[in-house]
Amino acid sequence: MLEKYLDSQNIVTNLLLNSLKNNRLSQAYLFVCDDIDYILNYSKEFVKEILKKSDINQTKLNNIFNRIDKNEYTELKIVESQGQFIKKEQLIELQNSVQNKPVEANKIVYIIKNAEKLNSSSANCILKFLEEPSDDIIAILLTNNLNLVIPTIKSRCQILNFKNEISMLDEEEKLKRNLFVSTLEKNAEEMDNIINDYLLFIENLETKKLSTVIYSKDLIWDHFKINEDISTLFNFMTYLYMDCLFKKMNKKIKYMNKYVDIIDLIIEKNRVNDIITKINIIENLKLCLKSNVNSKLIFDKLIIEFSEV
Repeated sequence: MLEKYLDSQNIVTNLLLNSLKNNRLSQAYLFVCDDIDYILNYSKEFVKEILKKSDINQTKLNNIFNRIDKNEYTELKIVESQGQFIKKEQLIELQNSVQNKPVEANKIVYIIKNAEKLNSSSANCILKFLEEPSDDIIAILLTNNLNLVIPTIKSRCQILNFKNEISMLDEEEKLKRNLFVSTLEKNAEEMDNIINDYLLFIENLETKKLSTVIYSKDLIWDHFKINEDISTLFNFMTYLYMDCLFKKMNKKIKYMNKYVDIIDLIIEKNRVNDIITKINIIENLKLCLKSNVNSKLIFDKLIIEFSEV
């Protein structure tokens, strides 16, 4: 089940397991990862976790799990594109197939693979499903390009970003490749100054909320002239907040042992789900950077979304 992903996909997996434990599942998820087949397999394991909550015996449950592995379980629907787009007719057929209540377990789940291939016609067809969800239906949409997913679809889903291949390297290699994208040429003193400014900015985010824009305006634009520089900050924040998550869950800090003070500040002000939400905000904004969204808008969005958590 999902436990096998706790090392490789710790953030997403902990969030979903906590949601299951507390009976707070979303009606619609949007999973984002470069490898669609990987998150399709992950989705199937997630479906098994959901169905474990059903009031059925273990023998029947094992039979259902076997059929899920073989793509033979009729209350798990998987929709794939036929050609360039997912067609409206496919979604009408999906809607018709899930009109009845689940018979074998507690939920009907449908997975839409490559959700970026929903065009305006097929997207409109599925929107009613997402806007007026039935309690016994859960949607899982998969994409390898969040920016191509129609905004009205994104707004109705809980977006979860999965680690891609580079994120599964050992800790030392991760930091070398991912952390300081555009600052590797700088000397130690310059690096220390930059990191101190990062920490001050993050402290302002956590303590001053929306007022961060007042306190950090000069600080921000001293360093973040281009998107690569912003990406450096976001990479730093990802690792920092991951360590906050580890410590909050009584696990060992992996990356930022030098910055325990700011980690303690963050975990004092945030619940586990708050930290996970903030990591997802950062990851979503990284995708905006790749689309050349205006850097000031990205910072404004970061401050606003963090202040709302």
